[in-house]
Amino acid sequence: MRSEGVEVCSPDQASDSLPKIKIGFLNLMPDAALAATERQFLRLLAANPNVNCYFYPFSIAGVERSEQAKLHIDQYYADFNSLKSINVDALVITGANVSQPLLQDELFWPGLIEVLEWAKSSVRSTICSCLATHAAAKVFYNEDRKHLGKKCWGVFTHDKSQLEHPLLKNVESNIMMCHSRFNDVSQKQFVGQNIEVLIHSEQVGVQLASEKDMSVVYFQGHPEYDDISLLKEYKREIIRYLAGQIEEYPPVPQNYFNQSALEVIERYKQLVQASNGQQDLLDLFPEDELKQTLDNPWRISAKTIFSNWMEFLAS
Repeated sequence: MRSEGVEVCSPDQASDSLPKIKIGFLNLMPDAALAATERQFLRLLAANPNVNCYFYPFSIAGVERSEQAKLHIDQYYADFNSLKSINVDALVITGANVSQPLLQDELFWPGLIEVLEWAKSSVRSTICSCLATHAAAKVFYNEDRKHLGKKCWGVFTHDKSQLEHPLLKNVESNIMMCHSRFNDVSQKQFVGQNIEVLIHSEQVGVQLASEKDMSVVYFQGHPEYDDISLLKEYKREIIRYLAGQIEEYPPVPQNYFNQSALEVIERYKQLVQASNGQQDLLDLFPEDELKQTLDNPWRISAKTIFSNWMEFLAS
């Protein structure tokens, strides 16, 4: 964070004149994205310079981890029981990869239910990202997400549905945001439960919604993503194809690559298909070339929303 210009200090160096906000962070993302997701949300939580933000990552049972990831979690993360003793002000809960058709069949489901129910009565506000939003809709309202039939992923234009909402202060119109999901909770489902829809896309649905008291804030997409995050996901899909785990060559994320990048991707696709999907062709995947073409049009909006959230917590 320091290398990116974020001001980081030890607790004894923190200014006593600024509000102190303690944020619990439940990271359910898979090992490949574990540390990157920490950095991504830290950037967003650092968006408001007028608060002292204390960051408390924690874990729950039921998330499959490699030995290396377990070591990282053992060193830096608390367990949920320890977190409850810290008296945090708010939570952030990430998305997760799932292996079962129904959320309630996932191994982490009982632990996630416990966190969500505790948070609703014990912290001022919880931000849910992607799968965590779908889990909260199920836990609090028994609203089931609907499978889309194909993956919704890419960068899409959204509009503000509530122009004067505190979370949208200074957020420009025509908001660009990332999605990466197979499932959806619809605008009708949110509104039917008296949840305010704040940011919506005619093409891909709800991006941001909130309880009226902001006790739960629902992101259905990924405001935290880096410019390279969808590229990394796309490469993982290519790896799955080359390994024979999926039959169809993966489609590119929508509205993410520019025309020159799409031409590079098409040449690589033709090479792979002409070679019958040989796995050693992964070394030729043009990742570095594609990185040079990427932009991050959603970062400013995401940081502004999180800064507004921190301002709400400090009020």
